[in-house]
Amino acid sequence: MSRPLRIEFPGAYYHLMNRGLAYQAVFTNASDRDGFLELLSDCHQMWGIRVIAYCLMGNHYHLLIQTPEPNLSRVMRHLDGVYTQRYNRWHKRDGPLFRGRYKAIVVEADEYLLAVARYIHYNPVAAGLVRFPEQYEWSSCQIYLWAGRKRPEWLDVDQLLDRFPKADRRAAFLAFMRSKMEESGKPFYEGRKSAPLLGTKPFIEGLRNLLQARMASFKEVPEANRYVYAELETCLKVVGQVYGMKRGELLTSRRGRRNEARAMAIYMGRKMAGMKQEEIARVFKVSGYSAVSSVVERMGVELKRGGNILQRYNQIRDLLQS
Repeated sequence: MSRPLRIEFPGAYYHLMNRGLAYQAVFTNASDRDGFLELLSDCHQMWGIRVIAYCLMGNHYHLLIQTPEPNLSRVMRHLDGVYTQRYNRWHKRDGPLFRGRYKAIVVEADEYLLAVARYIHYNPVAAGLVRFPEQYEWSSCQIYLWAGRKRPEWLDVDQLLDRFPKADRRAAFLAFMRSKMEESGKPFYEGRKSAPLLGTKPFIEGLRNLLQARMASFKEVPEANRYVYAELETCLKVVGQVYGMKRGELLTSRRGRRNEARAMAIYMGRKMAGMKQEEIARVFKVSGYSAVSSVVERMGVELKRGGNILQRYNQIRDLLQS
C-alpha cells in the first residue's frame, strides 16, 4: 500500500511529531538532545527551514517549522534518519528508533501559529514535569523569554513575538504560553485521529484541492528512495562543475592523495541528497559506512573553519538549491 502524499508547498507551516518505537526513549541525556538540535541547525543551513518552536520530551519531539521551499520530505528524512544513526552509534544499539513515519500537520499561520506554539511549549506541563512551560530546559520557550540565553540562528522568534504589543511582548508571550487551550482546539489534539490540516474551512478546502490535483498528476515513489540516485547525479555534476573535475575523478580514490572534490561530493551526497551511508559507500567504492561517516565528519570540521572550502561549499549548495 502506498503512503499518502505529503502536502508540500513554498512557505508551508508544519507541526511535526514523532515518537519512539514502542514508546521507548529517543532522548536519554543532554548530549542526545544537543545532537538533535545540531541536526536542526544543519537542516536550516542546507534547506533554509525556519524553526519557530520545539520541545524535546523523553520519548517524542514536537516541532513547528516553516519551509520556504516545498522540501519537507527531504528535510525530515535527514533529521529522523541521521539522528537514528547517531543515536544508535552513541548508545551501541541497532534498528529503528522511531515508531515510523513522522506526523506532519499543515498549519494555517494567521489563525493557529500561536496556538500550536503554545501546545508544543505546554507539553512538559501536561506531562507533569514542570509547573510552567518556561521552566522546561529542552523547549524553545526559555529562549523566547530569557535574554541571557543565546538564541540559535535557526530559531525564528520574530514570527511569534511580532504578534504581541512591542512594549511588553515577552510578558504577553509568557502569559499566552501559560494560558489554557481554547475549546475549539481541544478536539483536534485530544482526539485519537485528526486530519493533517489545521486551519479555517477555506484554507483546508484550498489545500485539499491542491493535493487532489497533485495525486492526479504524480505517481508516488516510496519516500525512502525518491531522491537517492537523481539527486546524487545532480550533486556529482555540480561538484564537478565547481572543482573542474569529471564524474569519474570524483568517484575514484587514489591512495595517499587528498581529493577535496571527492570528499565534498560524498559530503553533499549525505547532506543534500540524503543518501544512506551504505549507499554512498557502494557508489564511491569505499570500505563501509564508517569510512563515509569519517569523511562527512572531517568535512564538517573543515567547513566550520571557513576559508576557500566554505566558499566552494556555499557555491555548490546555492547551485543545488537554485
